[in-house]
Amino acid sequence: MKSPVSPIDSASWTIEPRVQALTARVGEVWQYRRLLRFFAAKSLEKLYRRTVLGGAWLFIRPLFPLVVKTLIFGGVLNVSSDGLPYFLFLVIGQSIWELFAGCTLWGTRSLELNRSLITRIYVPRLILPLAMMSPAYLTFGIHLLVLASALGYYRVTQGVFFVGYWSGLAAALLAVALTTLLALGLSLWLSVPALQARDVRFTLNYVLSFWIFLTPVMFPLSAAPTGWHRWLALNPMTAYTLMFKSAFIPGVFPSTTVIATAVSITAVVLLSGLWYFNRAESDAADKV
Repeated sequence: MKSPVSPIDSASWTIEPRVQALTARVGEVWQYRRLLRFFAAKSLEKLYRRTVLGGAWLFIRPLFPLVVKTLIFGGVLNVSSDGLPYFLFLVIGQSIWELFAGCTLWGTRSLELNRSLITRIYVPRLILPLAMMSPAYLTFGIHLLVLASALGYYRVTQGVFFVGYWSGLAAALLAVALTTLLALGLSLWLSVPALQARDVRFTLNYVLSFWIFLTPVMFPLSAAPTGWHRWLALNPMTAYTLMFKSAFIPGVFPSTTVIATAVSITAVVLLSGLWYFNRAESDAADKV
């Protein structure tokens, strides 16, 4: 009588070279999509690990800068705000900007923060920039809660509801999607070099600190000199910030040319970033 053959004994494994096509990388993201939740939770935990206040930092980090900037730009400098209370004006612009800056920073650090994992086991590395952006989404959600509270407060105290038509809200949603894609494209370009040199992260912080002043976040576009408008239009975040603001502020929606320029730049950055990341990430861990 023959002894039964176990499934393990009868199984055969074929080891083949990994397909380098970009479509295969995207397919792996869907195949391993459950890892998105794992890495997203891991990145959120890093926000308050080894702190006394713990999860309170999730709210302190986005709210404290709002208070400081309102006091300085709205109080001391008395910056104009398109007819809105300055705090409300700032929350609107800061919401979309922090989404961009947060996604770019966390996406850039995605490989670096998981270097011990990617050197031991295989993980589709395209998942990492996507999942590690979760702190930026959380901060964006907190900003939206503050924005909703501010809208309710001014509706009661001033009798004005600073929300436009549904077309403006649709433009705001589109701006959020395009902002995320732009940040993802930059992260794909920067995450591999950032794995090998921390200079990339340090430089990015300085670039973003300067970039915000080229974006109508803390000031209205009308406050910028007219001769600068065409140069500011080359900044994709100018178009996306104005699109987001148009849901709450009438008359700030950017022109078709400005939007087309921003979308074209975003498409080039994203597609070229995918191409570069697909070529560079395969041996990135070997160079750590």
